[in-house]
Amino acid sequence: MKRIVFFFEVHQPRRIRKFSVRDIGKNRDYFWDAKNLEIIDRVAEKCYLPATQALIDGNIKTSISISGVLLESLVKNRSDVVEKFKEYFQKTGGEPVVETYYHSLSSIWNEREFRQQVEKDSKMTETVFGKTPTTFRNSELIYRDDLAAVVGGMGYRNIITEGTDALISSHSPNYIYSSKYGQNLLLRNYRLSDDISFRFSNHSWTEFPLFADKYARWLEETPGDIINLFMDYETFGEHQWRETGIFEFLARLPEEVRKRGMEFSTISEVGELLEPKATLSIPNYISWADFSRDLSAWLGNDMQRDAFEDLKSFENCRDVEIWRYLQTSDHLYYMSLANVQDQEVHAYFNPYGSPFDAYIHYKNVMEDMRIRCFGENFKKKK
Repeated sequence: MKRIVFFFEVHQPRRIRKFSVRDIGKNRDYFWDAKNLEIIDRVAEKCYLPATQALIDGNIKTSISISGVLLESLVKNRSDVVEKFKEYFQKTGGEPVVETYYHSLSSIWNEREFRQQVEKDSKMTETVFGKTPTTFRNSELIYRDDLAAVVGGMGYRNIITEGTDALISSHSPNYIYSSKYGQNLLLRNYRLSDDISFRFSNHSWTEFPLFADKYARWLEETPGDIINLFMDYETFGEHQWRETGIFEFLARLPEEVRKRGMEFSTISEVGELLEPKATLSIPNYISWADFSRDLSAWLGNDMQRDAFEDLKSFENCRDVEIWRYLQTSDHLYYMSLANVQDQEVHAYFNPYGSPFDAYIHYKNVMEDMRIRCFGENFKKKK
């Protein structure tokens, strides 16, 4: 039996407000919480509630990662969304997946900080949903070999990452693999995933319109044991609006999948049922972001690298919680100067109007943080 493995990233950052140079040393209110709540309320109504109900109605078993930053806001402000996710996990057997609590880049520079964020995320997930995660996904599917050693040492058996062109040229994404350190490694089938998340409403796409029966036939005709469909949860209702027919597609898909002899499974289930096809070594960082699928979405230009180095310098700041909110990878993502196609996506998410404005606001916050953490007379090391 071929198994369809849906994984959804559910995340909203705690965006910083437009912080001017005049605010430095005077205003410690860094976060744009009114805007953040406005966005969460909108996405809750357009995506989180209707999409989760559709998964319940279709008994679609999936794996879902909800970042700690978002989950704590939902617990505080949108308990109805939390209850809907609880209902989903209880009724379908879907599984919560753990990540870094702050959706950060901590894995690439600070193992101690990374471990603490993953442990905090796991505890939050267990407290809210009553389930202990056994699968790990890093922020934006960032991965290389040494991450598996750390994550495996923390007890996680399954890890997911991107099926980059370099990998799938010799290893189909439609099988389970073993990491260099023995964990199950699942690769995203980015072509079939992006057919839903990016191309679904594109009228110039040669396969438009995409109906559930056509898509299920593609899944059936794709060789392999599993089809890994990993995407933003906001695909349903937020990125692809209800008017595109995305919810009708989601409602019809279970019947079309099952009548072709396929079934939906969680990452943990296929990790237990299937044997790895081979061992994969991935020595360099990969991710699911942008055409390059590496770290350049966050560290690809001088602004991003400067902001990241600044961020790292606050490791010993006494306001560690504020510092961790500032680690959320979205802040660096907004500063991207990518190619035209990728930049359209970055601009879609950027609340500041330009990557340069995102950089200026962030750097102003960093300067205020320097005073907050180390005092007025502290001189930044060159």
